[in-house]
Amino acid sequence: MEPNQKRIMDRQVYQRAESFLPWNLQHHVLNSTIFPYWTHDALYYFQSSKTGRQLIRVDLQDGKKEPILDFQDLIKALALEVKEKFDTESLPLDRFLVQENPQRICFPWQKKNWVYDLAKKSFVEITEIKPDYLPSPDGNWALQVRNHNLFLIDMLHHQDFQLTNDGMAYHDYASSPETNTHAVTQRLNGEISSPIAIWSPDFRKIITHKLDQRKVKSLHLLQNAPTDDQRPKLHTYRMSFSGDDDLPLAELMLINVAAKTITPIKAEPLLSPYLTAIEFKWVWWSEDAKKIYFLRETRGARELILCCADAGSGETEILVTETNETFVEPSTLAPWPHQIIILENKKIIWLSQSSGYPHLYLCQPGGKTAITQGEWCVREVHFYDDKNDWLYFTACGRDKNLDPYFKQLFRCRLNGDELQCLTTENAHHFISISPDKNCFLDTYSTIDTAPVTLLRKMNGEQICHLETADIGGLQELNWVPAKRFKVTARDGSTPIYGNLYFPSHFDPSKKYPIVDHIYPGPQFYRTSQHFNLYAAIFRSAWTAQALAELGFIVVHVDGFGTPGRSKQFHDAAYGQMGDCGIPDHVAAIQQLASEYHFIDLEKVGVTGYSGGGYAAARAMLMYPEFYKVAVSAAGNHDLRCYPASYGEKYNGLDVDKYESQGNAAYAGKLQGKLLLIHGEMDDNVHPCATMQLVDALIKHNKDFDMLIMPNQNHASTFDHPYYWRKHWDYLVRHLLEQVPPKDYLIKPMSREFPQLMDW
Repeated sequence: MEPNQKRIMDRQVYQRAESFLPWNLQHHVLNSTIFPYWTHDALYYFQSSKTGRQLIRVDLQDGKKEPILDFQDLIKALALEVKEKFDTESLPLDRFLVQENPQRICFPWQKKNWVYDLAKKSFVEITEIKPDYLPSPDGNWALQVRNHNLFLIDMLHHQDFQLTNDGMAYHDYASSPETNTHAVTQRLNGEISSPIAIWSPDFRKIITHKLDQRKVKSLHLLQNAPTDDQRPKLHTYRMSFSGDDDLPLAELMLINVAAKTITPIKAEPLLSPYLTAIEFKWVWWSEDAKKIYFLRETRGARELILCCADAGSGETEILVTETNETFVEPSTLAPWPHQIIILENKKIIWLSQSSGYPHLYLCQPGGKTAITQGEWCVREVHFYDDKNDWLYFTACGRDKNLDPYFKQLFRCRLNGDELQCLTTENAHHFISISPDKNCFLDTYSTIDTAPVTLLRKMNGEQICHLETADIGGLQELNWVPAKRFKVTARDGSTPIYGNLYFPSHFDPSKKYPIVDHIYPGPQFYRTSQHFNLYAAIFRSAWTAQALAELGFIVVHVDGFGTPGRSKQFHDAAYGQMGDCGIPDHVAAIQQLASEYHFIDLEKVGVTGYSGGGYAAARAMLMYPEFYKVAVSAAGNHDLRCYPASYGEKYNGLDVDKYESQGNAAYAGKLQGKLLLIHGEMDDNVHPCATMQLVDALIKHNKDFDMLIMPNQNHASTFDHPYYWRKHWDYLVRHLLEQVPPKDYLIKPMSREFPQLMDW
């Protein structure tokens, strides 16, 4: 080999890396995630083995397990019905329901609802799914939107009743705002959404909204390579950016089914800069269907208000108000489900960070008292057992001997006494509570140990062991488990946590380039603390593992500005989101390199997607002596051209300060190798963010590389095999200084790969 000639990487290295992508590990890792199907008496789940899957029934009383269905029998019956072969992976296990007496399983597939009788081993019901219908739970009624107006359908007598006639484009009923970050994608795919509304528990009323987007500014995407024309196509949608005068507004409406009337809720319309309150599940019915509760968020999210409306008159009262100098959220992690329980006698269980940590409070007419307190974080409130006076919730960080991100299930009295941890294993616990609230499913693991799934009573006592995940397939791939670490942040004192990922051929006597696989938050944290193929932002643990397989050490770090710790830790990025926690990443990598000599500090790369794309480019521009190579994909490089729901909440309402946090302002500092990637049809992070950075780089006469992917949106760019190949190629070429295998083709992932969130 000539002195300056680079070595060509063997294709087998890419093949090994591809094998670690999460959608390719489903056949190497068995029973890591149990999708529970609950009935009154039993828990059902699919048990996987190397020979196939079986549906298991578990008795909730004695824990007796028995197989009741071979999955292959279901596949054969389905093949007979559709008279064609199909990919069994297109039946995602997270979409099944189970019925008892008689035993049947139900699932949606190919625009139909399928009901399979386990005893008859055949389908007993196949009905067409009407995507534009919202049926009542008893099936007697349905709500539909036609030409922007509401119609009530009597399903038994096949009668239609028009409820409204004043709906129009951008001032319509039961729709989602085009700020939902996939409006153009929905249009192009011909997706039809059911009305955004909620049936009351007695099926006699419906709560929905009338959405006003008339004043929201337009945004445009130009599709340069449409499949049906040579001429580019312009796609226009309504999107509010930070600092815009007008945001979408949703006026809550109450439908009386019997009277066929619609009544406005007597309250100001709700700001909807991303999704509506109904879509967020910030609107819900009382159990007796007499009241409607809803959350109102002020612009900039500095105030959160709980309101209650009478389901007859629409009269509204305010129950709880919380304010803060930064942002107030009903949950510390996206998608921000509310953590509120309404009790009798105007008592409310409310999550607040007013103490500096997220804790539960009892709000009542006499005031607010703490139920939980201390330097630890409540994550979710599950339910209150009023008969036995037990409040059940998950939390992390209470046991100082455990990783502060490990989630556990707790219970205490309503006054906070007798606090008990019900899941004591030193691991992260994923909890699913039975509908009757008499037992729960507990799957626990760490980043480097196989998940164990137990069925437990509500006092934590084990009913039975369900599964220990089989990760033998990973061992066949010579998997080196990730290493969890703790270092100190930029301040030299605050502990921060992360993971190191290693190639299967790892040799500690060698030097390896290190890649910072970055996502800055602030609505998510990056580092997975448990073993899961599906969860965590952008499936980060296993995409990092695949990247490491190319010959890198890959690092995840959660620095200041990410959630899951104290309010002060989370607020560190407020008003200065350009920080991105990068000083903590630099400090962490330097500390790791001083401890592990296999890390080459002369070869540090960074890669990220979406908010991580912004952070990756920012790292290159702000720390050019430290980071040498970056892949920045779908980056929101300037918050002034990103939805108001994000920037205004986490960066404040003073948009004049945003300019200095845009990456274009520092384009002149670029020194290393930078690859920018963006999907041309990205209706989440508009391509203008990348193009404005490109314009600044050109003005500064900087060398960089760019890939624009036609017809790809925010999600499809990330899932595209070409994105993965070019992403890997760039880091291999410029950080490993090797020639990637030519034209390597990565197989696309299954379209039905489950997308879960467990934080």
